Amino acid sequence: MLLDWLKLTRATGLVTIFSNITAAVVMAVYASEGLDPKWLIKRLYQGGFSQIAWLVLASCLLYLAGMLWNDLADVGRDRTLHPRRPLPSGRIGLGAAFFVGVLLAIGALMSAALVDVHAFYAAGVVLSLIMLYNLATKDIPYVGSVTMALVRYSHAIFALLILGNDYLKLAIIGFGTGSNGMLLVYPTVLGCYIFGVTLISELESRAGRRVELLIGGLFVFGSIGAAGWLLTRAHWIRALGPGDDKLYVVGIGLSAVLGAMLFGWLLYRVGKPWLAALRSGRSEQVGPVVGAALGGILFFDALIATSAHPIGGLAILCLVPVFMIGKRFVRMD
Repeated sequence: MLLDWLKLTRATGLVTIFSNITAAVVMAVYASEGLDPKWLIKRLYQGGFSQIAWLVLASCLLYLAGMLWNDLADVGRDRTLHPRRPLPSGRIGLGAAFFVGVLLAIGALMSAALVDVHAFYAAGVVLSLIMLYNLATKDIPYVGSVTMALVRYSHAIFALLILGNDYLKLAIIGFGTGSNGMLLVYPTVLGCYIFGVTLISELESRAGRRVELLIGGLFVFGSIGAAGWLLTRAHWIRALGPGDDKLYVVGIGLSAVLGAMLFGWLLYRVGKPWLAALRSGRSEQVGPVVGAALGGILFFDALIATSAHPIGGLAILCLVPVFMIGKRFVRMD
């Protein structure tokens, strides 16, 4: 029974929430200048462990609620397309799923409220977009994809609260500019990536054309390209000088190579099934593209984090084994 609930909520995908949070925080602190880890430690210390814990819990609950309500909204279609899933198979009752879905949503809001009113409102925005997608827009071509992109975009901004209210205010009121860096760059690039993935995923369950697969791919690969461009413009690469310590130069070089490898791996991982689907034009070829792109979020976040800090991506790559092990027991389909 527990395994069915984990499958219903796509619990393995929680790893991508942690990678999103890490990428957002590293990008916010180090995108413009500096590499001193004390900056981040000082910021996290100011907020306190309890604030971070409640915000991370709220993020996780928002994700779990979104996944559960997604299956509740799709239960009729899944009886035909995916009859072995927990809800259409009857292994979990609709009433129980509805009750847990409500509890998860309330729990997310309460966890955020224990931080402060700003966190409560920010979590409310994310939750509202989640429900809007699941209950109203997901079956509307393009509109559903935009809504899902806004879910991840708003969540990446919500994650900035881990650094303090001033980061959230600067991102919203200051439009992500100023001394704290380009706060809206990561949410925007992530949102474009998710828009492309969601648009492609729509073609699994509705009639579509190759041009839609092409458009979705352009957003996905455009986002990857933007992440690669950020790496080439990384301040820690451009700041290298002839007098720098050799060990430091070697470390920077290895980080740049890691970023380049992440960029190439992402292009190959998503590009191979995408090109196959584009050539065949068959709906059954769409699933592997979506799976590769969703699994690629960890590598995408690692690439973004590496562009901000030379070891930022390593922290996210540590999550990859957890994700791979989780997928063996709790499939994401």
